[in-house]
Amino acid sequence: MKLILSYVFVILVSFGFVGIFLDKNLEKNSLRNIETSLINQAKLIENQIFPESIRKEDAPYLEKLARVSSLKTKCRITIIDTRGKVLADSEKSQEDMENHLNRPEVQAALKGGIGSDTRYSSTLKIDMLYVALPLKDKNTTIGVLRLALTLEGVQKTLLAIRKTVLLGLLFALGFAFVLGSVLASRATRPINKMIQVSRKFSEGDFSRRIIQSSQDEIGELAVTLNKMAQDIENKIKEIENQSQKLAAIFNSMIEGVIVIDKSGRIISMNPTIEKIFGVSKGDVEGAVFLEAIRNNDIAEVIDAVLKKGNSLSVEITLIYPIRKIFEVSAVPIFDSGAIAGCLVAIHDITEIRKLETVRKDFVANVSHELKTPLTSIKGFVETLLEGALDDKENNRNFLKIIQEHAERLNSLVEDLLSLSHLESKEVALDKKNFNLRQQLEGIISGFKSQLKKKNIEIKNELPSGISVSADRGRIEQVFTNLIDNATKFNKENGAIRVYAEELNGKIKVFVEDSGIGIPEKDIPRIFERFYRVDKARSRELGGTGLGLSIVKHIVELHGGMVGVESIEGFGSKFWFILPRA
Repeated sequence: MKLILSYVFVILVSFGFVGIFLDKNLEKNSLRNIETSLINQAKLIENQIFPESIRKEDAPYLEKLARVSSLKTKCRITIIDTRGKVLADSEKSQEDMENHLNRPEVQAALKGGIGSDTRYSSTLKIDMLYVALPLKDKNTTIGVLRLALTLEGVQKTLLAIRKTVLLGLLFALGFAFVLGSVLASRATRPINKMIQVSRKFSEGDFSRRIIQSSQDEIGELAVTLNKMAQDIENKIKEIENQSQKLAAIFNSMIEGVIVIDKSGRIISMNPTIEKIFGVSKGDVEGAVFLEAIRNNDIAEVIDAVLKKGNSLSVEITLIYPIRKIFEVSAVPIFDSGAIAGCLVAIHDITEIRKLETVRKDFVANVSHELKTPLTSIKGFVETLLEGALDDKENNRNFLKIIQEHAERLNSLVEDLLSLSHLESKEVALDKKNFNLRQQLEGIISGFKSQLKKKNIEIKNELPSGISVSADRGRIEQVFTNLIDNATKFNKENGAIRVYAEELNGKIKVFVEDSGIGIPEKDIPRIFERFYRVDKARSRELGGTGLGLSIVKHIVELHGGMVGVESIEGFGSKFWFILPRA
């Protein structure tokens, strides 16, 4: 519509200027031509007026001359003296005429020039053109000859021209409207298509393309929009791929990650945080950190980073819901040089600290276990060297004690080597199908002397047809260690019971004793290396503290599990699971 109206407006303004110009020029030229014609006619009539008739005011002659000349020239003719008195007029009698001295054309003629004027005649009730020439006698003005012509014909001509111009204007406006509509339609049709496709772009559908074959600016615009859509589509795909990668990394990170804005509100978090603190991402996003996760230590870290803009890393201990140790690292996020938030990474280092503790305990225990027999051996060797070697009554006893401590050291080293070999996961198991009950019978026979000393009864309640697929030698070591512990830590006249049960295609074997039992606080650590419930008694009984750790590693190498159930003072029940043959 703007294009159409612009065409119409241009035509309207153009025709308006042309019409006004033509009207003014035609009117001016017409008046000039009529004026020239009247002057020429007046000069012809001037020659027929005798000066004497003016001086004597010969009204009959002058009136006759005026009427005759008026008929020939089709003009109104008036003869006026120098005082403005009308001497003759072709239209009215002398008596009916007023003084014409103040008429502009008469004033101009009396001054010796040719006067002209166009005005409304109150006598004839019409616009008139007046032309006045001076009547002279020997260069002396004696009167004025005035010719007047109605402008009715001129006005009719101008009206006709104006009508023609107006009709032309109306036709031009109609043609401009039609032409503007066609041109505007041709211009706006591709633009409308671009608008429709652009709406699809704004809705995120960049698969559409604008088809425009013209080589003009609109065609260039279509090419530009298509290229822009392709570029945006490629960028969005690239961003989506990066976003998916980042989301996959973010969600699969072992570390917990929280993104905080500058006001301390949670923007996002990964599933690890949900597991650590037992919260739901949908419930806490947008909430202030301390309202969502009630941990003052982490909140203080976030507050410090947001205020100072420096990275910060601290170690905190979480008591509830379970005791864990975390390393909390927070780094600021900047936007245009200003702090826009911070990224908090929470790394669970509980196992690392636990392993460090185990390592320290292991070193301390190994040192202690080696130091005790070595100190004894060293002491007795020094005693022998200082002269006890010649003491026939005690030297053999000293040597037996040295031998016992040497055997203890040897046993400790063998257990350490065995455990190290098992932990390396490089053990090649020689798996075979064998009868577990028969194997247990052979192992029990090797413990007869120990069982007899404490009067302990052992029952083999394994089914006669029970078979497993395992490394026979390793399973023998498992049974040996468990029965050895059950014997050492049992009561006088106690009992040991070995039995099994089916468990989803596997066999769960129990070694139950009626011994002293294990305190509840020690049960979680019973399978650790060198861990002893009663350290003094364990050493007295010759234990190295590695037996149960060896049991655990052997069973796990077979893809099984180990465990213990115990009540202090009422005995213990150790169990392990093996695949059935």
